[in-house]
Amino acid sequence: LVKSVGLILKIVLNTVVGSAGAGYYSSAYEIYAFLYVIATSGLPVAISISISKRRAQGRLREAKKIFNIALLMFLVIGTVFATLMIVFSSQIAEFISAPETAVCIVAIAPTILFICLSSSLRGYFQGYQLMSPTGISQLLEALGKAGIGFLFAFWAKKQGYAPHIVAAYTVLGVTFGVFIGMVFLFVRKIFFKERNFYEREALEGQPPPEKTSKIFGELVKIAIPITLSSCVLSLTVIIDTLMVQTRLLASGLSEDLVRIFYGDYTTLVISVINLPTIFIYPISNALVPYITSAVSKNNYESAKNMRALTLRVINIISVPCALTLGVFSRGILGLMMFTEGSVNRAASWLSLGASAVIFLGIISATNAFLNTSGKQRYPLISMIAGAAVKIISNYFLVGTIGIMGAPLSTVLCYLTAAVLNIFFTVKHVGALPNVKKIFGLPLFCGVTSVGLSALVYLLLDKVLPYKIATFFALLCIVFIYLFMIIRTKTVTESELIMLPHGKKMVKILKKLHFFTKKC
Repeated sequence: LVKSVGLILKIVLNTVVGSAGAGYYSSAYEIYAFLYVIATSGLPVAISISISKRRAQGRLREAKKIFNIALLMFLVIGTVFATLMIVFSSQIAEFISAPETAVCIVAIAPTILFICLSSSLRGYFQGYQLMSPTGISQLLEALGKAGIGFLFAFWAKKQGYAPHIVAAYTVLGVTFGVFIGMVFLFVRKIFFKERNFYEREALEGQPPPEKTSKIFGELVKIAIPITLSSCVLSLTVIIDTLMVQTRLLASGLSEDLVRIFYGDYTTLVISVINLPTIFIYPISNALVPYITSAVSKNNYESAKNMRALTLRVINIISVPCALTLGVFSRGILGLMMFTEGSVNRAASWLSLGASAVIFLGIISATNAFLNTSGKQRYPLISMIAGAAVKIISNYFLVGTIGIMGAPLSTVLCYLTAAVLNIFFTVKHVGALPNVKKIFGLPLFCGVTSVGLSALVYLLLDKVLPYKIATFFALLCIVFIYLFMIIRTKTVTESELIMLPHGKKMVKILKKLHFFTKKC
């Protein structure tokens, strides 16, 4: 839901603000996103891991103390970063070769403080294996971004403001949305009763909480490697923000054309490539407290099974998504109601970058494996290597083949990080079980379903508009892929039953004869 609402905002940007205005918006937003990752990527995971460990040990008072320390840390970090964004907005805008973006940076700066406070609460709830407060707050944020952002954008456009001013008003929707999400989390925390998650015997025999300095050191030790690895990954987006526009200008393109290209690339291509993560990231995030709890209880077999199932489920999602985006890029962008000119420009860029979805899934899963095994520094090494590949390939590819080089360099970046993460996981966590079932079967089912659906599209395209032909082809992919992963036992009946509403799903699939009698 969050990603879907976010996509609506991207469509609003493309239609109301225009490609150039979307370029200004994206430039400011990516600066914010980079600082957001620095401020919030590591500590929520550290809080989740630390509180999960205390819950397993029945130490309620210490879990509360961890949250209080983390909240204070986030307050300081958020205030510092928000102030820096406002004070140095002009210098940052000049640095990315988009001076008009300064007003957008100022408009989004307070969001850093709000999101930092929200992140401390999300990490706290996740430590109790509660994902709904995170999900609801993120949905409120997204609705605020899209709803308030649309109203501000429409009003500013009606006033006849310049594109960068219209973009700044749109950015204010982000600030208001994040503030609303933060308020919800604080209200949820007020009514949350931690004692319900502990045994009474454990509460009566609690040892005194550890010293503040020791808890602070523990959080920092876990958070810094995770933050740095995530920071390097987000740095790839900043690299694009700086290098793509600069290299395109150096190649002789006009400034207006560069803004249009960059706006379409970030609004259409990057946004759509990130769409499959709506299913991928929650899986790996939810995995962290469960594995931590299992390891704390020395239940290593359970942790191993969780890793295997998680990686398989992520591949089952990411592989067909990547193949579908690569083959049906133009039709998918058209169905999303982006303007026809933007669709025609960005379709080939999306096809080139679609395979990044698979590598993002692998990175997400293996990061969780390494972080919960106390090997937080290894994802950092992988991401640094990926960022280095990104810089080098961006410089040469964008300078040689233009904007097409940006999605190619992104794929090379994520491929490098994914390969290294797999190597570190096998070496330090354990061998990947049943590689054929984890990687081979999803790829086989994905290629077959997308290939057959492409034939359907070619037949329908002769008699129907391409958008309608694409719609029916996508329906074919869903049914063929689902049928194949069940028949090849890539996913089993017992695993489907474990999902929300799984029994109903299995009942329907049996009526459709997706399951054989042997299944």
